[in-house]
Amino acid sequence: MDLAGGPDTAIKVAAGDGRRRQERIRNEAAILAGLDHPSIVRFIAAGSMPAGGAFSGRPFLAQELALGVSLAETVRIRRPGPGEVAGWARGLFSGLAHLHSAGLVHRDIKPANLMLSGLRRSPVRIIDFGIAAAVGAAPEPGISSGTVHYMSPEQASGGVADPSWDVYATGLVLLELLTGSKAFPGTAIESLVARTLRSPEVPDHLGGWSGFLRALTAMEGSRRPTAAEAADMAAQLMPPVPEVREARPCRTMPVFPARRHRQRV
Repeated sequence: MDLAGGPDTAIKVAAGDGRRRQERIRNEAAILAGLDHPSIVRFIAAGSMPAGGAFSGRPFLAQELALGVSLAETVRIRRPGPGEVAGWARGLFSGLAHLHSAGLVHRDIKPANLMLSGLRRSPVRIIDFGIAAAVGAAPEPGISSGTVHYMSPEQASGGVADPSWDVYATGLVLLELLTGSKAFPGTAIESLVARTLRSPEVPDHLGGWSGFLRALTAMEGSRRPTAAEAADMAAQLMPPVPEVREARPCRTMPVFPARRHRQRV
C-alpha cells in the first residue's frame, strides 16, 4: 500500500542475484510501462531496492494490486456460468488485442495469471508479463517459455512467438472454466505430445460456445481468430442486458376523512 495515500500496490522483487532473474523483472517493467488497458495490470513504478536491506540493489516492479482470486482458484472452488465466462473472455481478449497491437506476445496465459478484479473497468486482469516477447522472437535456450498445459502446438514445438499462441492458450483456459477439467491433462510430456496430435475435445453440449472454442484452439495458428475478433465473438455469447423500463408515475388515491359512527345507547 502507498503510505502517501496512493493505490494498493503489489511489489515484485528479483528472487535472486542471477542475471536472468533480474532481466526478467526489468523486462516486465518495461513492457507494462508501455501498456494501458483496463484488463492489464497497471504499471506504477520500477527501480532498484535501496542499499542496506536484504534485497539491496535488486530490481523491483511496483504494479497495481489485482484484488480478487485467480481463475485457477475460481475453477477449484466453483463452476462459473457461461454468461459470466463470456464477460471474462471479452475482457481478456480485449486486453490481449492491446498487447498484440504493441507487437508483443504474453506467452504464459494460464488460469493462475488471470485475476478477477471486482472493478467496473474490467472484470479481469492479465498479470505476469515476465516472459512476454516481441512477435517473431525465437525461444532462448535454457529459458522457460510458457506453461506446458496451456501451450499452443507451435509454442510446444519451439516456434517463434506469435499472437495466436495467446489466443490458443486463452481458449484452453475458457474450456477448462466451462468443463472443470484441463483439455490436456497428464505429465508434461504427455500433455505436449497430445496437443501436437489432436485438437482439444470440445463437448457439443456447450452450445454456442462449441464453435467458438474450436476456432480458438485450431491446430494451425492461421485458422484462429485474432484477439480482437475473439473479443467480438465473446461479446455475442454474453447474456443480453435487461431492458430498464421507465417507471410510470404513481397515481395517488384521494384520501377521505374517517367517518364517525354514533354509538347507540
